[in-house]
Amino acid sequence: MLRVTVDLFSGRPNPTWIITDEDYSAKLLSRLAEFPDYVSKPDEVFRGLGFRGIQLQRLGDDETGRALPQRFSIATGASEDPPEVIEMVGDVIRSMERFRDIRFPDHEITPLDAKLQDYVLKRFEEYRLAKVPDWVIVLRPCPLRKTVHDSDCKDCEYEESRFNPDFWNANPQVRTNNNCYNYARNWRTDTFAQPGRASGNWPNPMACGDVEGGAMSDGLVPRCQCLPQNEWPRRLVALVVDPGWDYHWYRKQCGGFWGHKPGQTAARNTDNSGVLVTNPETCDRGGYTDFCGYFYAGKSVVIT
Repeated sequence: MLRVTVDLFSGRPNPTWIITDEDYSAKLLSRLAEFPDYVSKPDEVFRGLGFRGIQLQRLGDDETGRALPQRFSIATGASEDPPEVIEMVGDVIRSMERFRDIRFPDHEITPLDAKLQDYVLKRFEEYRLAKVPDWVIVLRPCPLRKTVHDSDCKDCEYEESRFNPDFWNANPQVRTNNNCYNYARNWRTDTFAQPGRASGNWPNPMACGDVEGGAMSDGLVPRCQCLPQNEWPRRLVALVVDPGWDYHWYRKQCGGFWGHKPGQTAARNTDNSGVLVTNPETCDRGGYTDFCGYFYAGKSVVIT
């Protein structure tokens, strides 16, 4: 048996299912073993928004394909995939509905159905046609934290922190269990935090108004609704949405740019084109086409 996870979303849990057909699993692993140069470690993936590869994990100690790692990724953007690998990935994605009987708690947020399968195939096709850029981190000298005046708001202030990606990236457990909402709030919960879950107002469907409502029930406020000093440290964050499917958050950093953490991947300060994010409204966001707005997140914001 194989556990399949499509590394795709930033906010909501990634689609995941179990291939229970052992003949299918054995054939797939045998074919993949013929292409060892295109098998990657799970964290060796494109770190942007959108399709970032498929993770496969063997669930038994006597499974076929022991020449391959127990857990690995394919179609990650690390190299140009041969047609045979592209064909296998498409076939695995199309197995989603066939093997959806085993349910996980994450399926409450990310249900496996034909609509999701079509969406994953669409994002995979975009990946297949795109040239994935290299990941770049740019660091600027900054104090650990500083208070700045919000130039877009007459009387408001907020705090900017030094960009510190190692906090999120160095430990694999921290990286995989915290998402863009954790990063925006600057709070490691190890729960893959969801807007509105702490306050009982989880957004569905995923549109700007719904995600905004969930986040504001957690305590975020719209930009220019000034937070008092006792809410220090106050963060300036931005929300975008892939309409109907997922959301993504950015946080303003010291140095004139924005940081973010796409799903289980590494925190970064560049967009899908490898360009420093100086404006979340105009940066390359892939399929996250709807810019929803800016918010302040003070210390009283609770996320889970």
